[in-house]
Amino acid sequence: MLTGYRKGHSCIHTLDPRTKLLATVGTGIMVYLAGPPGLGLLSAAIPVLAHIAGIQVASLIKRLRPMLIFFVAIFIVHLPVEGGIYVGILAIVRFALLILFATILIHTTSPSELNMALAYFLRPLGRHGADVAFMVRVAMAFMPGLLRDKETILRAQTARGYKPNGLTGFTATMMPLLRRSFRKADELADALESRCYHRNRECYYYNRALTGRDWILIGAFAGVLVLVLYHQSPG
Repeated sequence: MLTGYRKGHSCIHTLDPRTKLLATVGTGIMVYLAGPPGLGLLSAAIPVLAHIAGIQVASLIKRLRPMLIFFVAIFIVHLPVEGGIYVGILAIVRFALLILFATILIHTTSPSELNMALAYFLRPLGRHGADVAFMVRVAMAFMPGLLRDKETILRAQTARGYKPNGLTGFTATMMPLLRRSFRKADELADALESRCYHRNRECYYYNRALTGRDWILIGAFAGVLVLVLYHQSPG
């Protein structure tokens, strides 16, 4: 899910990354506040956005497979609540929509653009905001490799006749994975030092101003969000 950027020239690809990040956050708020009819409309928007961005809907849905265990856990947690089955299904739908909208953002925004947008909105935090943006960027770069390393370790253990099971199996998988992670962290630190990276001299060459359609989209999202908040407010 974290490594799905696909270069393209659709209207979603060419939007400013700050606009897309704001729209995704606004959509997430609407997903959290919306009732069943609103969730239905948001669900209908997924294939439309995927088509515009040139993403196959089947490929997008496959991104939910690693989260199945979390969906089951969410459903079980809500069972003791009154109307637990209904509430649990709604919670799963909300979680799935959040993942799908975030996946579309990652598919249509390069990691460097996403990092720039995040750093832009975290500027009020000063140096701490830049550090958070940098850590998110590093995490996005590391996660795909860690997932591949995990699969490689599991296949190697299976080829040797070992079947990871229980706490022992977890330890047998995590120890070599942590060792590889520390080695990659050292390699990254060496690469940054060799390129004279310094946290106080970080800058971005991307300095494009928001265009008219960016402002129109932001305004439209703000208006819809205000309406949703108004209808959700008591009285």
